Amino acid sequence: MPPSTMRLKVGESGAQFLQRNHLDSRGNVDQQPAGLNFYEHRWGTTYPGSVYVENAIHGFEIQHVVSITGTENAEKPENGIYDFSIRALISQNRPTPHDEARIAFITLLQTLAQAGWKPSIPYSEPRLSGEEAFKYYLEEKAYLPVDYAPTLEEWMRLNSVWYFYAGDLFMDIAVRRSGSQVVDEPGAYLLSFSLYGKEEQGRSYFGSPEREQWQDYWIEMIKGFKKDRYAAEEQLVKRGYTINMGYVEPIVHPADPVEP
Repeated sequence: MPPSTMRLKVGESGAQFLQRNHLDSRGNVDQQPAGLNFYEHRWGTTYPGSVYVENAIHGFEIQHVVSITGTENAEKPENGIYDFSIRALISQNRPTPHDEARIAFITLLQTLAQAGWKPSIPYSEPRLSGEEAFKYYLEEKAYLPVDYAPTLEEWMRLNSVWYFYAGDLFMDIAVRRSGSQVVDEPGAYLLSFSLYGKEEQGRSYFGSPEREQWQDYWIEMIKGFKKDRYAAEEQLVKRGYTINMGYVEPIVHPADPVEP
């Protein structure tokens, strides 16, 4: 029987993933004609499982997991599973009181910070943190700060994605709320985690045919993005914002950090 807790590592082979998690290739691998293999397992909402994400010193556990899917390019099996998608409930209580969901997510953010996960700010966006970053999010619907604990009223207004990186791994977390949107009535919450390496991070900025040669186009693209960032920061400083000059950009391309 598959364990209630599974372990995953971006870049591991499909065979490794199956073997150590006691999964069967016949029942847990979906081979698509397009050349992609999907490694899947579903616990469901009645008896959810948990997943431990291996990432050197930055490992952490995701609880109340409903399902997991890893993607492998069948034409390049040597690259292993390059992307994992994990869906989890925000709490064991269903439906979940909104303030309980808020506190559970803040606790997750704190856990990630303790494990060394840092914010990954989009290259064209200003480098803000904390309350100022949240204020800017409300104005521009930009990125959400990973170092800010929203109030219950603010939590009910959220509809975006948190971006992180640690070492060579990137992660996006989206919160989906359904059911009642009234503060005093519980709702249904689902967390969606996407984990991928820096190669996929670089490729994600391009469409075909540049996607396969993304490193050739990276420098000029980032230069343009950062010109937009610095222009936005200049205007925000005039409005009293403080730019987070200590922000450390993740290394994606060999030439990083790229400056205009």
